[in-house]
Amino acid sequence: MDSLDYKQILNAVPQGVCVVSEVRDDTGKLIDCKIEFTNIQFLTVTNNEITKGMYYTSFCHVLPKNFSWFDIFENVLNTGYGMSRNFVSQKSGKWYQLSVNKISEGVVVAKLEDISQTKHLEQTVQRQDVRNMALSEELSLTRNEMRSKLESIQTLNHQLQFAAFHDSLTNLFNRSWFNRMLDDIKSKGVASIATSKEDKGNQTADVINFGLLLIDIDNLKNVNDAFGHTAGDGVLRQMATILRGYENERITAFRFEGDEFILLVKNISSREEMTLLGYKIIEQANSQEIGFSGGISIYPEDTSTLDDILKYADMAKSDVKKNGKNNIHFFRQVMEDRFLRKMLIESKLAVALEKNLFQLYFQPQFDVMTGELRGFEALLRWHDDELGWISPDQFIPLAEDSRQVVPLGQWVMDTALETLSRWELEYNFKGILSINVSPVQLKTPDFMDRLKDGLNRTKVRPEHLEIEITEGVFIDNVQDIVRKLNDIRRMGIGISLDDFGTGYSALRYLQILPLTTLKIDKSFISNINEENGVEANITESIVSMVSKMGLDTIAEGVENNSQLDMLKKINCHNVQGFLKGKPMPAELCDRMLSGDESAILTVNNVTPESL
Repeated sequence: MDSLDYKQILNAVPQGVCVVSEVRDDTGKLIDCKIEFTNIQFLTVTNNEITKGMYYTSFCHVLPKNFSWFDIFENVLNTGYGMSRNFVSQKSGKWYQLSVNKISEGVVVAKLEDISQTKHLEQTVQRQDVRNMALSEELSLTRNEMRSKLESIQTLNHQLQFAAFHDSLTNLFNRSWFNRMLDDIKSKGVASIATSKEDKGNQTADVINFGLLLIDIDNLKNVNDAFGHTAGDGVLRQMATILRGYENERITAFRFEGDEFILLVKNISSREEMTLLGYKIIEQANSQEIGFSGGISIYPEDTSTLDDILKYADMAKSDVKKNGKNNIHFFRQVMEDRFLRKMLIESKLAVALEKNLFQLYFQPQFDVMTGELRGFEALLRWHDDELGWISPDQFIPLAEDSRQVVPLGQWVMDTALETLSRWELEYNFKGILSINVSPVQLKTPDFMDRLKDGLNRTKVRPEHLEIEITEGVFIDNVQDIVRKLNDIRRMGIGISLDDFGTGYSALRYLQILPLTTLKIDKSFISNINEENGVEANITESIVSMVSKMGLDTIAEGVENNSQLDMLKKINCHNVQGFLKGKPMPAELCDRMLSGDESAILTVNNVTPESL
C-alpha cells in the first residue's frame, strides 16, 4: 500500500503551513514557540527567513509590527479557539492572512495565505488520496505505529478540510463553502433545492426555492476602535452562536466576510416565513446588545438568475443602512432602479467634470431681526441632458467614494473665490460667502496651500469667507483636522458646522473646534411650531448655549412666517430657506447686490425643482 505522510501532503498545498510547539518555563509560563515543521510554500512566502527549529524570539524581528504572532499563538494554545489576522507585507506589498488552529495539547498549525487575489483553500483538500499500499513498505513500523500514522494523516486531512471551508474565528461555514453550494445548485438545476409544488389540503401552493438573509453587524468598527479587535471578535462569535442556533436541515449559516453573515434557507413557503425568521434573529441579537442591518432576497420570486440573488440581498441591506440601521428589508425592484441610476451617474461624473458641466448657485442668508443680508452659501448644481437635474445628495457621495470630489471641490473653491472677489470690487460686498468643503477634500495634504493660493490670487478678504464642514470630517485623524481648522481660523476665515444636532457627538465638537457659526438642521425647523414644543425647546437650548459661546447661528430650511416668528422669539441670529430666498445663479445675485429687489421674486418663480 502507498502512503503519504503529512509532510508530503503539506508540501503539496498552495498555502504556507508551519507546525509550532510551545516552550514553557519551570512554572508553566509560555515563554517562546518553536517551529517544528514548515512546508515549501511557507519557506517561499517568508523568503527562507523562518525555518524549522527556529524560535519565535529569533525571527520576530522580520514579522509585521501591527500585531504579535506570539500573542495569537498564546491565545490559541490557551483557549483552543482558532484565530486569523490579515496584514500587508512591507517587502512584497501583498496582503496575507495568518490563520492559527490548535492541533493537540501544546501544538498549533499556522496557515499563511496570499489573499491578494482571493485564492480559496478548496484546492488544498483535493490532493489527499491516502493509499494503504504505501504502509506495507514501512517494514520497520509495528502495527500500532502504522495505525497511529494513518490516524494522524486522517486527522490532518480532516483539519485541513475543516480549515478550507470554515471560518477560523467562528467555526461557521465560510464564503468558499457558500460559493460551492451555489455552484452545486447551478450544476444540478433548481431541483436541487425545490421546484415542485406541494399539496396542502385542497390547495396547491408554489414552493419558493430558497431565500438569503444577508446580515451586516452595525457599528462594529466603533467597538474595535473603542475596545480593541479582541472585543470585536467577541461580538462576531456572539452573532455566530445566535445563528448556529437556527441551523437545521433547511437552514445553513455562513460567516461571509468581515462583519457579514448569511443564512441560506431552503424550501421556504412564503415571504412571511423569512420575515418571521429575520425578526426573531434581530430580537435575539438586540437582547445581547448587537444590532445589525439585514437584507432578504428570494429565488425565484426576486430573480431567476442565481448570480443576482446575493446582489439583491446586499441592495436590501444597504437600504437598511441608509434608513437608520438595525432592521430588515426585503429586496424591491426600486432598489435596483436606484442602483442602476447610481451607476449611470457615476459613469457621467468624470465626463461632467472634464467638460465643466457643473454650476454654482448661491442661497442668501438673512439677519432674523433686521432682515439684512448676511451673505450667501455656495451650492453645487448639475444638470444632465439625459437625467435632468441631479441632486447633490446623489452625486456628492459618489464623488467622495471615487475621490473625484477633490478636483470638483477645488473647482467650487476657485469659482466661489472669483465670484466673491468680483462682488467685493463691483458691489462693495461686505457679507459672507460660505463654501462647503468635503471631508475627503479637507484631508488632502495640499488643501491649505491651495486655499492660500486662491486667496492670494483673487485678493479676497478672508473675513468674507466661511468654510462649511460636517461631522464627517472627524471619522478619523481628529487631531490633524483640528490643526488644519485652527490654521484656517488664524487666517481670518470663518468656520461653520453644518447639520448641527443630527450627529451622535456634536456637543463634543463644540469644545474642540474653532467654530464661528453653527447651522441648525432643517429637521428641527420643520416641526418647530408643533404643539408638544420639543423641536422648539431643543432649538432654543442650542441657540442659547452657542450664543453664550460667542457663535453665530443660522437656521436652515425656513419655509414659512410662523417658523420665522418662532426663531425671532428664541433669538436665533440668521435664517436660510425658501421663505427668504431659493438658491440662484450668480447673475441674479448680481441684481440683488445692485439693489434690484425683484431678484428674489424672480428666483422664487423660475428656479428648477431640484434647487
